[in-house]
Amino acid sequence: MLEMVLRSHQTVKLDPPYLLRKYGATEEEFDQISNEDIKAELLDGELIVHSPASLRHDRLCTFLSFLFCGFADRKQLGIVYGANNAVMRLASHRKLSPDLMFVRAKRSRLAAGKELQGIPELVLEVVSESTRRYDLEEKRQIYRESGIDELWLVDEDRRQLIIDYRQKRSYRAQVKGRGRVISQVLPGFWLDAAWLWKAQLPETLTCLQKTLGTRKPNLTTKAQSTSSR
Repeated sequence: MLEMVLRSHQTVKLDPPYLLRKYGATEEEFDQISNEDIKAELLDGELIVHSPASLRHDRLCTFLSFLFCGFADRKQLGIVYGANNAVMRLASHRKLSPDLMFVRAKRSRLAAGKELQGIPELVLEVVSESTRRYDLEEKRQIYRESGIDELWLVDEDRRQLIIDYRQKRSYRAQVKGRGRVISQVLPGFWLDAAWLWKAQLPETLTCLQKTLGTRKPNLTTKAQSTSSR
């Protein structure tokens, strides 16, 4: 729970989910509050503090991060960020913290400091009860204005995976509830949207191997081969 000290000096406790805003905030205030334990963002002078993520939200983010990171590493395409509330600085007074972001290898210099100084090629947000309007309207518009090549929005409540693909000066949106969804930023990467809605998420390694087009090694055969030497 978040403790808030009001002007009356009374302390109240606020249960999640919540999304708190402080107007007239500076980058210095943002830097003081933002860390790996508190997810905060700065949007045009508004300090936005998120409630702790639900376990389901955290599990979805971990699942997706494993797939994106594993694929990008295997194909040597670039770096995936998202753990510990990674922050990107898009412009003055604009510091956002997507659930996941991808930067091509040749642009890795953007992450030389503690924040990503520039625009990633891909960002992903898992929509929650407290961030629905914020993610699907405000942040989505900011990402588009910034010219990010690809935006993934995972809306579990509506069982929709929304992807915005940048096409020159506009975007093409695709909405999928099931079936293969393809990334244009990571050539060859795909996932089945239906994986995301299962009560028990699929085994991450199995899904990654499907995406990579590989199979699990036959451990029994390997063990027999080793013992016969």
